[in-house]
Amino acid sequence: MKTRLFLAAVLFSLTPGLHAADKKPAPAEKTPAAKANDLASYKTADDLWKHIEELREEPKTQPKSQDEMIAMVKEWFGKQRAAAEAFGKAYPADARRYAAKLIAMQAAMQLSQLPGADATQKTSADDVLKEIDTILAAADAPDDAKGEAAFIKTMMTTEKLDDAKPETIAAFFKAADEYLAKYGQHKLAPQMRQTQLQIASQAKTPEAEALLKKFAEDKDPQLAGAAKEMLAQRAKMADLKTKPLDLKFTGADGAEVDVAKLRGKVVLVDFWASWCGPCIAEMPNVVATYKKLHEKGFAIVGISLDQDKDKMDAATKKHGMTWAQYFDGQGWQNKISSGFGIQSIPAAWLLDKKGMLRETGLRGEALAAGVEKLLAE
Repeated sequence: MKTRLFLAAVLFSLTPGLHAADKKPAPAEKTPAAKANDLASYKTADDLWKHIEELREEPKTQPKSQDEMIAMVKEWFGKQRAAAEAFGKAYPADARRYAAKLIAMQAAMQLSQLPGADATQKTSADDVLKEIDTILAAADAPDDAKGEAAFIKTMMTTEKLDDAKPETIAAFFKAADEYLAKYGQHKLAPQMRQTQLQIASQAKTPEAEALLKKFAEDKDPQLAGAAKEMLAQRAKMADLKTKPLDLKFTGADGAEVDVAKLRGKVVLVDFWASWCGPCIAEMPNVVATYKKLHEKGFAIVGISLDQDKDKMDAATKKHGMTWAQYFDGQGWQNKISSGFGIQSIPAAWLLDKKGMLRETGLRGEALAAGVEKLLAE
């Protein structure tokens, strides 16, 4: 679980409307540079601050393509950054300068993550942390600004998360707990708790298990419900690993598939869909692993969460997925995946030669390495 969770989460939480095409084209807007030149027209701190707040509102138009979305996001954050930096320079004694600094900082971080970002304009983590520490140490910084600064600092620790290094996960949970202890009433506290829950759901550490159990008793019914569901899923997975996996189905091509008859082989049960971007991105690696190790005893069975069989067939043909596929057209209500409690895809279950579930979630080079390890047993 290596992630840039904070940057990605902020970008997409701020741009929920930037995903679908809009039938009516929006009128052309001025470029960030041109807009920045207009900032002189805001004669008071209150006027400029009102303008900054307006700039932070979600764009009302929707892009027609990925390239247009990137251009719109770049312009959006560019305007925010220019206006916030202008506020700080024009009103160095205004208490809102700290909030302006945070807006400019976050906009710069987002801009540095966009495709085609100017390397000379990238903001380093050290620079961000230095700015944050300045805000946290400032005697006149408002509590709200300090809470937001501390939030960013804590979330930046998620960039170091690594399943192979449990101490990185423990460090995040510790930092998050410290944040909530100090800023539990801040408007960003619920988001911090949700991030804790998300990471705990993926991590396989004692701290993650303890946090899920704690959240299961939380007063927030949504948080408690989600945590209970995750704990139930973990218990189900643990139970699945106590006996050979029982999986039989009639494939999309009419052939009967029984995983029990594949004993002696290492088997990947691959939950996927043609509409799932991460699934398709991983497929070349899955296919390459299959071609490399199939003759040595590696088999794959696919469980497609597609609703359109033609699209599934087109994807299997395009990517060279020659193994059997289960398809019932029910999407997330797929009989097999829902029966196993699958809540996200891709989900890769690797069975050993005895049919026992040994690994879940292997991707990239880790998949081939996991298969080879089990083949050697």
